[in-house]
Amino acid sequence: MSLVLIRIDDRLIHGQVVVGWGRLLKPGRIILCSDTIAESPWEKEIYMGAEAMSPYPLSISVFTTEETMAFLNNELNEQEKIILLVETPEDILELIKRGIKMDKINVGGMHYKQGKRRLAPYIFVDERDIKLFKEIDQMEIELEGREVPTGKRIDIIKAIESLKQQ
Repeated sequence: MSLVLIRIDDRLIHGQVVVGWGRLLKPGRIILCSDTIAESPWEKEIYMGAEAMSPYPLSISVFTTEETMAFLNNELNEQEKIILLVETPEDILELIKRGIKMDKINVGGMHYKQGKRRLAPYIFVDERDIKLFKEIDQMEIELEGREVPTGKRIDIIKAIESLKQQ
């Protein structure tokens, strides 16, 4: 498998992913990994509708965690360029624990909710998110915040450390 982007983004599939990252990385497929959405036919259909609006040939798959693992571990899919999207740090950690290898994770959007603090204009975290990011960092996986390819790169761990100083 060729994961060209692994992204945490609570909006999942939207213009920044399909157009911004997609035009640069030219994936053949976007996998949205979410047990909740994959088990909801109407939500699944909404996200898969982005295929028709893509400015380049693109397949979108909405999979459960199990289905994502099966697809990514299938040798028939090794040549396909894939963007993998999850909603939370917890989701990505589950995939790592199940054996998905990755060197870098893009954090593209974790929006404000009560109890969360601003890490960047588009990234808000609570203590659980911080704990999970630190756990991922301990695995020597780079965590970068960046909304779009042309955006400024933010080192998530350094940004977390600066939160403590505030």
